[in-house]
Amino acid sequence: MAELDEADDSRLVGQRRDTLRLVTGAETLDVVVVGAGIAGIAAACELAEADLRVRVIERANSVGGRMTSARLGEARFDHGAQFFTTRSRAFKSLIEMAESAGVVKEWSKGFDAEPDGFSRWCGVDGMADLVDFMASGLDVQLGVSASDLRAHPARAYILTAPVPQTMAILMESNLLPSPSLTTRLTTEITYRPTIAVLATYTGSTAMASHGGSQTPDHEAISFVGDNFLKGVSAERSLTLHLSEPWSNNLWDASDQEIIDQSWAAFADRAGSAELVTAAVYRWRYAGPSRMWPTATEIWGDTPVVALAGEAFDGPKVEGAFLSGRAAARAVIERLVP
Repeated sequence: MAELDEADDSRLVGQRRDTLRLVTGAETLDVVVVGAGIAGIAAACELAEADLRVRVIERANSVGGRMTSARLGEARFDHGAQFFTTRSRAFKSLIEMAESAGVVKEWSKGFDAEPDGFSRWCGVDGMADLVDFMASGLDVQLGVSASDLRAHPARAYILTAPVPQTMAILMESNLLPSPSLTTRLTTEITYRPTIAVLATYTGSTAMASHGGSQTPDHEAISFVGDNFLKGVSAERSLTLHLSEPWSNNLWDASDQEIIDQSWAAFADRAGSAELVTAAVYRWRYAGPSRMWPTATEIWGDTPVVALAGEAFDGPKVEGAFLSGRAAARAVIERLVP
């Protein structure tokens, strides 16, 4: 048994880090973006297009946020977000460019026995591929703490981490909004946890040929992704996302107990697969269960502070992308005459 948790950034695998322009120095910036997930990178792209001096800081050692990948030996896993869909014109345009560049691919037309025909997309080598593609040419600093933003002077800040983490940063930085807005943000936005079990196996599962199984009403497992069938891993590997009730009930259980119960619950889809090794990853803020009514929230003028992420414009990858763009545009309106 191997172990993974949210703080174990060394086990997360980003792609094409050489595309990131790492810049050091104490120059004054227009905007600092906290978080190099898709919301933060989308915001940075919008700000850079407006000719603002923007830097992204990220505590992990790779971009992607919940779209990062993990490894166990030679096996690779998409262990957070499993796929994305496209509805808005802006996101569709981005995905068309990324597909032309060989960065993303259509994974399936749906995961039910009768697919709905709507494209589910993923990265060619992992979900973080899309964020790496977007980040090319941006000023991104990895492995940087944002615990106190006064160490990163700027005219404006966009924070994209889950709201509980964001509010802790703002408190330490003396940048909290009004007491009433602080209360609303901390009580009206809530998150669901998800435990991900990452397993390598021998044999063959009873999964569909594309390797995806979405079962939101299953008591124990809400999604299974076969990373080998998906084309992400050269070794046979599975990502099991536990349901919200199981994630809550097993959160403090030992990793071995979680693995044993999860593999037993997977029996209906296991086929002849035999478990080889497994690890557990706990996503405390896997996605919003209650969301903010607008795509961003912004306050202040010296500095300006804006919040973004999937809790601000609907869940899922596209929602986070749109929220990052909305936050950037709100900041541009305040900074650019």
